[in-house]
Amino acid sequence: MPLSKFKDRARAFADQVHLAKAQKKYPYFRPISRSWGTEVEVAGRRLIMVGSNDYLGLTHDPQVIEAASRAMVRWGTGAGGSRFLCGNLTLHEELEERLAAFVGKKKAVVHVTGFSTNLGAIASLLTPHDIIMCDRENHASIFEGCKAARAHIIPFAHNDVSSAARKLAAARQKNPQGLPLLITEGVFSMSGDVSPLADLVRLKEHHPDLLIYVDDAHGLGVMGPKGRGTAAYFGLTHGVDFIMGTFSKALASIGGFIAGDDEDVLEYVRHHSKTLIFSAAQPAGNAATVLACLEIIEREPERIERLWENTRRAWDGYQEIGLISGNSLTPIIPVFIGPEEKAFIVAQDLFEHGIFALPAIFPAVPRQQAVIRTAFMSTHTGSQVDYVLECLHKLARKHQLRAAEQPAPPPSFSGVDAVPSSPTLAAFNK
Repeated sequence: MPLSKFKDRARAFADQVHLAKAQKKYPYFRPISRSWGTEVEVAGRRLIMVGSNDYLGLTHDPQVIEAASRAMVRWGTGAGGSRFLCGNLTLHEELEERLAAFVGKKKAVVHVTGFSTNLGAIASLLTPHDIIMCDRENHASIFEGCKAARAHIIPFAHNDVSSAARKLAAARQKNPQGLPLLITEGVFSMSGDVSPLADLVRLKEHHPDLLIYVDDAHGLGVMGPKGRGTAAYFGLTHGVDFIMGTFSKALASIGGFIAGDDEDVLEYVRHHSKTLIFSAAQPAGNAATVLACLEIIEREPERIERLWENTRRAWDGYQEIGLISGNSLTPIIPVFIGPEEKAFIVAQDLFEHGIFALPAIFPAVPRQQAVIRTAFMSTHTGSQVDYVLECLHKLARKHQLRAAEQPAPPPSFSGVDAVPSSPTLAAFNK
């Protein structure tokens, strides 16, 4: 029977999962029974959460919860259909206006998730005759959107502008009529690397028709003046053609959007993005959450200040311990481990010490370059950050995680730069 054939294919993988669970090495899909933001309850134990993308700690803010509750009372728990049909709420259109203004663009189109935004928007923007330049470490949703567009995909080395320039020139020579689109993340989700956006935008000097698309899921609410994102951080909002963002990080909800200055192009996306047209609309409570978060971010810039204070505190501690953390300039601070099995063991040991932090393994990172991905929030207390550092110091000795005890790290982890006081930490004061 067909199902038995599929089961045969799945069995080997399932056996690995069952074995890892039996050995208490399996770190994923842990059921969280309660959350307080910076701490969570798992299997009756309370742990410090340092794996969340809730950078500003807004998921538990009373103002946000109240806004979501009011919206649910007025519109219900679901939209009842796609935005294209009966699910388009006044909240969605208000949110689009607010988002466009927040990131400095004229128009935005909201989708139900960040993944569906990239998948639907990229696929609708391009044709098989076009060219996509794509950073190799871009998120899976970007690559799925590129594949759905059926355009010619040309990956370039991570954050390597010279690689992108060479490959773009060669592609244009072969296909001078194709529309070129370069896609990068503003802040890369696993490494915390920031895109060399200024140099990428300068590629337009030799290729005036080049379009730049920035996935700023992890930069929105974090980077730039008042958290307006990575393009604003570089002062390049008008040099970037499309800014994509999600709500499941600093904006404490779920959903995504794409914004730009050409209103006709965005109207085209609105009517051709399959993931928008054929998905149920974002529930009102989620849209109201994002609107409330935007108000708080603009009204309370001290939240971003505290985020960077905690980031500096953690970063300095990692360096004092001797951990390998690459060149992250953001609240995402990876701890390089190497072998994937070792990363599972370290993650379990952290769990036993009361810390919730998960390993990132292939395909999220290259094979045998596993990391423990840590991310700090503005609402972490100094004592919580210090406890995490205390445990990491102990486990670094136990598992030989310090730079002096490991073989040469991969190139992406070869340098260690301190979190700068300028311009990143000062950007929110602009």
